[in-house]
Amino acid sequence: MKPVELGGIAGTGLAQRIIDVLGPTVQQHINLMDADAVVIASTDTGRIGSRHQGAEEVLRTGQPVLVSQPIAGHSDRPGINLPLVIDHDVCGVIGVTGEPKDVEPLAQVVALTVELLIEQDREHRTSAAAWRAARDLVTALSSGARARETAQELLSSAGMPRGPWTIGVWAARKARRDGSAIPPANAEQLVREINDGTSPGVPGRGRAVVWQGLLWAVVQGETLDEDLAGEDARRFITRGVQEVDVLSSWVQDMNGLSGRVALMPRSDEHFVPPQELTVLATRLTRDALGRLAQQVADLSAGQRAAICALAATNSLSEGARRLFLHRNTLLQRVTRIQELTGRDLRTPDDAVVLRLAVLAEAALADESRLHPEAGHNALKNG
Repeated sequence: MKPVELGGIAGTGLAQRIIDVLGPTVQQHINLMDADAVVIASTDTGRIGSRHQGAEEVLRTGQPVLVSQPIAGHSDRPGINLPLVIDHDVCGVIGVTGEPKDVEPLAQVVALTVELLIEQDREHRTSAAAWRAARDLVTALSSGARARETAQELLSSAGMPRGPWTIGVWAARKARRDGSAIPPANAEQLVREINDGTSPGVPGRGRAVVWQGLLWAVVQGETLDEDLAGEDARRFITRGVQEVDVLSSWVQDMNGLSGRVALMPRSDEHFVPPQELTVLATRLTRDALGRLAQQVADLSAGQRAAICALAATNSLSEGARRLFLHRNTLLQRVTRIQELTGRDLRTPDDAVVLRLAVLAEAALADESRLHPEAGHNALKNG
């Protein structure tokens, strides 16, 4: 984290706001001096911009300086001047006027309060800057080739100039009423942790932002905890991306998930479809989804599970093992599916179409519940 420069907070008006709040409570004049011993905020605004001799000594020695008598030729008044210490460095001085022995305890409280407020402001500004950088990175990547150079510059400035990168999005399990994504409950905390490098789920450098209802994270390397947003969250993660153009294409594809969150895998799904198939489902129209979903509309839950298992394993034996079924039982389901759909799961092309049909049904599920007529019409149009 960058060292604190009090001159910077003077420019934002924070320094004077701090003094204006503390002054009436303390009922003494308060001066805030920067690392050059220049008064940058004061209850006596006429002193702003002047040099403070007591502050110069505090900055030189790092020790409090008591002024018992007015000093000829200087505007310093009796009081106490204390160093402001942030990250173990003296970055300025706080001065409180009055009889030193009377105001010293009060000055200690004022100094601690000012240090705390400055630290909080720095953390806020750092977090805000990192959030903007992450947002700019995701939007640049989503813009494709026309923003490639910008995306590369932002990756470099984040300390991630070269691949491999990992890109991930997370959403709450339940969608909004329109089927779009809701960020995980802990999304804002995760954004802060990933951006400041303290997230246990992201051991390397990373950038994170909440955008279009999704928690986004772009990290260096291939190590990224899928469950960092909680086991209940949906997630879609691509690892080992080597080229900026490929990273950009994945971001563009993931954008579609924000509107059809039901397509994002859950942690408890046993048969996660290929990512390319999920991406394809996000790009289909509602009518196309309805036409596909109609193909599996008459199937039971067990038959749908058989589709997912065989599409994932391409093996009756392995599919039966993962479904905890006898191989012959699964074969009977495959035969029945062929009778109902006209498609043979043992044929690769038919297996892909049926798996996409199950995905299409999931994509329409929320819409069908919330807008029954629209969902019925989508299926009917198939």
